[in-house]
Amino acid sequence: MVTGGGSGLGRALVESFAAEGADVAFSFRESRNGAEDAARAAQAAGLRVFTRRADARVPGQMAAFVSEAGDVLGGIDVLVNNVGIFRKAPLETLTEEALDEAFDVNVKAAIMASQAALPHLKKRGGGAIVNVASLGGRRPWRSYLPYCASKAALIMATRCLALALAPTIRVNAVAPGILDPPGAPGSVRDRVPAGRFGTHAEAVEAVMFLACGGTYTTGAVLPVDGGRELS
Repeated sequence: MVTGGGSGLGRALVESFAAEGADVAFSFRESRNGAEDAARAAQAAGLRVFTRRADARVPGQMAAFVSEAGDVLGGIDVLVNNVGIFRKAPLETLTEEALDEAFDVNVKAAIMASQAALPHLKKRGGGAIVNVASLGGRRPWRSYLPYCASKAALIMATRCLALALAPTIRVNAVAPGILDPPGAPGSVRDRVPAGRFGTHAEAVEAVMFLACGGTYTTGAVLPVDGGRELS
């Protein structure tokens, strides 16, 4: 199950799970066309698919999606809390609405989706939750206070959930840096020790490890940033 699975990294995750033969459930908000394309591809491969529009800014919608999907598919093995929002918000013009939106989408939606998934994960004997955090939750970015603060909160929520749900449910996070196509100039790329921006495939690889492998790993935050946090 992937929240925000109609485009970008979320869609790449849906396609990766489907390629491994997993039934998939995923939400979308604006990317209906991408969601429908991903659903058709999975169904053509003989997989069961559940997809619904869910707005993480609206209380209860993400949890309702997770609960319904778990009922339809008969349980949940993996939940990836991928839905997120990234907006520039200089301090001089920062509003309470911008803060609320960032925390609603980047933190609260993941926590409440995880809570809604619990009975379905337990029904299957356990499982894994992977939260998509960010390099921005580990180091500050000028003019992105709501994003950085909310992603930092998601990292702490990951650790709290891991402690609360052990030993049967593992909870981890990935913290991607800038992925192609980048929304940052070449001068930023030059400060990445790996010498380039990352790819969706590399972020997917990290999520798949935490979701389907890493059986002795919980409460961890796996950076996928080419060493950017070090520089």
